[in-house]
Amino acid sequence: MTIKYLILLSRQGKVRLAKWFTTLAPKEKAKIVKDVSQLVLARRTRMCNFLEYKDTKVVYRRYASLFFIAGCDATDNELITLEIVHRYVEQMDKYYGNVCELDIIFNFQKAYFILDELLLAGEMQESSKKNVLRCIGQQDSLEDMEYLDLCALHEVNLALNFDTQDTAIIGGCDLWTVKAAGSDKKLYKRIEKTLEERHKDLLSAVAGLSEQSAAQFADQLDISRDTPFGTFSEAANRHTFAYLIATLNATHIDYDFANTLNPDEFRRETMHSFMHKIDTTMYYLRPQVYSAGLPAGAVTPLGSPIWSPRSWQLVDSEMDMSSCEYYAWEPSDDPFADDGAIWSHHFFLYNKERKRVAYFYLRGISALSNSPSVAMSLMSKFKATKYESSANAGSRKRAEYWLGARAKKGLEAYGDSDELDNMVIDHPGEVVDAEEEQYIPAREMSMDADYYYESEGDSDVESLVGRERTVSKVRTMSEGVVERMEL
Repeated sequence: MTIKYLILLSRQGKVRLAKWFTTLAPKEKAKIVKDVSQLVLARRTRMCNFLEYKDTKVVYRRYASLFFIAGCDATDNELITLEIVHRYVEQMDKYYGNVCELDIIFNFQKAYFILDELLLAGEMQESSKKNVLRCIGQQDSLEDMEYLDLCALHEVNLALNFDTQDTAIIGGCDLWTVKAAGSDKKLYKRIEKTLEERHKDLLSAVAGLSEQSAAQFADQLDISRDTPFGTFSEAANRHTFAYLIATLNATHIDYDFANTLNPDEFRRETMHSFMHKIDTTMYYLRPQVYSAGLPAGAVTPLGSPIWSPRSWQLVDSEMDMSSCEYYAWEPSDDPFADDGAIWSHHFFLYNKERKRVAYFYLRGISALSNSPSVAMSLMSKFKATKYESSANAGSRKRAEYWLGARAKKGLEAYGDSDELDNMVIDHPGEVVDAEEEQYIPAREMSMDADYYYESEGDSDVESLVGRERTVSKVRTMSEGVVERMEL
């Protein structure tokens, strides 16, 4: 009993999935698809689901808007073939949940995975739905810990980036999934191994002490392994700690927080205390703005949104804040200290049901600092790593050393020299246009700086931001060279 092929066909005659279990030439496959499609689509609803095609039999069945078509030998049992097709549909419905044509279109690779678990060389190899779902679940766990670039959080990130008279505020809310890939699994195992080794070393040290000394230092040694995440004797609490460490490593690519592993740097928070701290901080940074009684969804004169209850609604729509665990992170070595940050806040929201971690950070940089005026997003960091790994990385670094940010802007304007030489068009995802740049968290001048009252004079930071926001015309190569020579 061998199935030769399985085709998923829409009512419009479009092939949504095709799996071949016999070796055929591409022309033969196209001929079979064309002929079988015409035969099946011409059949009426109450006609028999079995028909003959050359020296084979065609077994089909319609589910909603899709036809599931299977080809088998002329001597095979049609009812068994139809049962296999029905089992495949039941398996997909179990995995997707009320499967429809759109599920197969946008997640077609999962449909192939399920089919590969059911059939091997055209024969049924696994009939248990639980075993198939278990195997597919293991494949899903191999997906990367992925950064979620969600449109709902673009407005939140814009509201967390602005300027006051003496401070530049840079913040963000980054969402990550906790589905681990191979590298993440290695990190989790390394964290798990390190924690267990530390606990064993602690127990061996306590075993060498007298009973009186052990009782005296019991609280300091923390033998019970109590942490803000709960006791580390439970694997679930250790996993939560590992998720936050992995999120930090993915966000701050220049650090490896798995080398320190200090749970005492984290503090458990409640949802109300977390929201109160953020709202209070934003209020004292912009007192004139919030005292003016602006409506929800108000924006600055420059078009940047203002932090408001709507911002919390956007975060809640993606994280379900009532179901989250909240942690404040107070590191002894702040990764933002290198940017000249005079203060910073770090919070984590962990939703176990949605398997998501939100990293909420906010920092203030003095206006006298030489730090960059635009916060680097995670995707910008990812592109920067690819940018530095090319063959001309050395020359780019030297150009940026002497010319600063202007050199980088020039390279972005004229494209990568390697790509121009090879005449390769960039991928659409790597091209940044004017609309995409609007979503990059940019420093905004505060409304209280020049909208609600008149300042005595523009500060250096305001003038610098104003120069950066001016739209300049495209300059020719000669003008760019002359300007660099003037530098």
